Amino acid sequence: MTGTLYLFSGFSITWIILFIYLFSMVKRQKSLEIQIEKISSKLEKVQNR
Repeated sequence: MTGTLYLFSGFSITWIILFIYLFSMVKRQKSLEIQIEKISSKLEKVQNR
């Protein structure tokens, strides 16, 4: 392998890892938003009693 091929491979792997990480963060954020909505609605029900 030439130096350019190693550079391209490393660059590609780095970007793939970054996108996987960002995708997992977006997924976790959506999950947290759903949990916050559930907790907020339960809190409103308790406060309205």
